[in-house]
Amino acid sequence: MQATTNQKLVSQVGGAVQRIEKRTEERVEKAVEQVAGEASATMTANLDASNERAERMMAATAKLEARQLWSPAAAMCLALLPVVVVVAGLWMGIAGLITGAQWALDVDGRIWLGIGRWLVVSVGLAGAGYGLFASVRSAAGLVETWKGRGVPKWPRWR
Repeated sequence: MQATTNQKLVSQVGGAVQRIEKRTEERVEKAVEQVAGEASATMTANLDASNERAERMMAATAKLEARQLWSPAAAMCLALLPVVVVVAGLWMGIAGLITGAQWALDVDGRIWLGIGRWLVVSVGLAGAGYGLFASVRSAAGLVETWKGRGVPKWPRWR
């Protein structure tokens, strides 16, 4: 009888162990699913946050690029400024020559007045010529610098 009781007890213990193993296995599966779900949610949240930061950085970069567009525009204006100065200098020099010649010729036969006026016209033309020369020399120096050769070497007299 003792053997039957022991066998019955061993059978009950074996069944209990199997039930405990099955419950433990179910609990472990639920825990793994829950941890995996939480990890997935955490990973999704981290990815969303990273995407948001990346979008903010892209927006900031776009703003900086938009601001930097003014630099080429300013450089273009500065590049055209010497050209405008040279063209205006030529225009004013030619206009000054024509006007000065008319003024110097209108002396009503007075020779000394004509000589004095031609001297004034000559000095004015010399000043305008030097201004034009300096403008062209400055523009040439800028072009030499913009070509990527560093400090302008031409003209040699600088």
